[in-house]
Amino acid sequence: MSANIDQLAPTKSLIDLSTHSDNDFGLQDFDICTLFDDLLLAEYVDETGDGNCITRGGIVVPKNSVYKAWRLAKVILTGTNCTNVKVDDIIIFPHDKGIPVKNITVDGHGKINQGIFLNEERLFGIVKPKKDTDETISSKSNKTSSGKRSRA
Repeated sequence: MSANIDQLAPTKSLIDLSTHSDNDFGLQDFDICTLFDDLLLAEYVDETGDGNCITRGGIVVPKNSVYKAWRLAKVILTGTNCTNVKVDDIIIFPHDKGIPVKNITVDGHGKINQGIFLNEERLFGIVKPKKDTDETISSKSNKTSSGKRSRA
């Protein structure tokens, strides 16, 4: 049986990244270019412009009221062991999992205002917008991107 890192208490050698105040991790002077293992970086596609609310079928809901809900994001970068998702997929995953990031730059893609690092195993699946049902998600998921796929 494998250990679950989420159940370990942070110690001096295990940094609790979930409580980092700025969610930028000091990366403002660097571009992210490669992820390892089954990690992926995704940019939220279900948030309002200010990042304080989530849209659900045209309804705007404050983020703090949907803590245990699901989220939608577009995959920007995948790790070397991601087998089920690829760059530009729209994924669905639990809101309370992963490490949120903001204002980071990805090599070949550009700046991500609001995103998240996740393990592929935490995803519920891949989704695609139905035609003419949610203009916000459709327009965000179809943004022009020169995102790079990870190296195999």
